[in-house]
Amino acid sequence: MCGKMRADRQFIIYGLGDRGKTYYDFFKQKGLDGSVRGFCDQRYLELGGYDGKKCYGYDEAKTMGFPFLITVYDKHVLSEIEAQIKKDGNKSYEMNEIADYLGEDRVVFNRDFVAFFHIEHMDDYFEAAEDTRNMQGFWGEGSEISEMFDLLDLTNVIELACGRGRHVEKYIDRASTVTLVDILDKNISICRQRFNKYQNVQYYCNNGFNLEQLSSDTYTALFSYDAVVHFELMDIYEYLKDIYRVLAKGGRVLIHHSNYDKEPKASFISSPHGRSYMSADIFAYLAFRCGFRVLQQRVISWAGIEGLDCVSLLEK
Repeated sequence: MCGKMRADRQFIIYGLGDRGKTYYDFFKQKGLDGSVRGFCDQRYLELGGYDGKKCYGYDEAKTMGFPFLITVYDKHVLSEIEAQIKKDGNKSYEMNEIADYLGEDRVVFNRDFVAFFHIEHMDDYFEAAEDTRNMQGFWGEGSEISEMFDLLDLTNVIELACGRGRHVEKYIDRASTVTLVDILDKNISICRQRFNKYQNVQYYCNNGFNLEQLSSDTYTALFSYDAVVHFELMDIYEYLKDIYRVLAKGGRVLIHHSNYDKEPKASFISSPHGRSYMSADIFAYLAFRCGFRVLQQRVISWAGIEGLDCVSLLEK
């Protein structure tokens, strides 16, 4: 069954590689595949098309009058393609811009794409994340993050965006009650199976921007690792407001977030390691506006990029 389509909102996906297919699959999942007129690729004769959508050569595609959604990641190549499309009298968009063209909310659109990507394309990531080497930065001897974690009261702790539970066994024996929260049903289901022997674990599949089903003034701590780095700034603000609500007085928050403030249009789709637009100072400002006291902030490197992230410790 075709997705919904607006006659004035069709476009051509430029590039039929893995990224182009992922973008299309996302549109299909949202019911927007009807807006995809087809694909454009230099290898159009070889590729033919995808999911019933034809792949055109550029010379033909440019005469059709539809804008192009460019899937190329290399910024230099991207600029060249954009310039050529503009020269030929057509418009082009990147993925973090196409929401406006489709009449979709930008924040919701990006949130949905992050969730979709983690459902469809992150099995390898979650497996690799369990590797001891990838856990050292959080839990290894001398880890700054581990030292900050030790300042949390784990009597009644929330792990936000828990994924498939790679961190749980590092702290569960120290916690009285654990609440695992994630936007993905798949992750919550995996955690239920993985930790079914524990009687002190609760599970909550949330909406990706608040904790509306959790009680107010109840929890002693909340933490989140390697997840909020991808969240939209506006979603982080919504989360912080609700985290303040659910924490008991004196409760603390430890959040690993982005420190990437070089590009205001940064998104999971376009920035280094999917970092959102954020900085230590912006996060501190948002936390203050929500009522928190900022106890510590430590800027850290990630994947060889100096200062890409920050870990912030807050108190209600």
